[in-house]
Amino acid sequence: MASPADVQRLQQIRVRHADASTDWSLSSDSKAIFARVVPGTPPVAIVEATADCDWPDRDFLIGAHSDITFLLRLLKDAFDEIRRLKPRHDPHPADRRRSQRDERPKDFAAECAMKCSDRLFRRYLVECHNVPDVTDNERIAVSIRNILRVKSRGELNTDPAAQARWLDFRASFEAWRANP
Repeated sequence: MASPADVQRLQQIRVRHADASTDWSLSSDSKAIFARVVPGTPPVAIVEATADCDWPDRDFLIGAHSDITFLLRLLKDAFDEIRRLKPRHDPHPADRRRSQRDERPKDFAAECAMKCSDRLFRRYLVECHNVPDVTDNERIAVSIRNILRVKSRGELNTDPAAQARWLDFRASFEAWRANP
């Protein structure tokens, strides 16, 4: 189980990664590293490599953003699989049963649909998930289903792994929203 400090650090990594420039590349003279600072604009030079910066370091820098994307996806997939295979231990099962009787089940599908109407959520989709068109509700719904790997938003209410993916996605949005 991750410590609270590890959870916080992972969230900070996710936020920094989402905020960072994308599409890193090396200039033709191999002296500058370029990145796309604003989506839809040409890459600009962001780092000048000194003579001491050898090819392994340049290659590391150029691949850093996409490598972190890959690693975060692997981590998320691993967490999803763990959640799917191992139910969470409940230290207070009697309290949980009483609470479940008193509460209606969460409607994550409806929550997701409401988020899709939120302008800030749409901006998050464009900036952090490269969703090209957020003007049409159906395209947003298709993009969300692809991101969450579900055929229907209704699966968010029936599939525990889909629920976990939605909760992680929603948490990432909330973290991004705190510093857009």
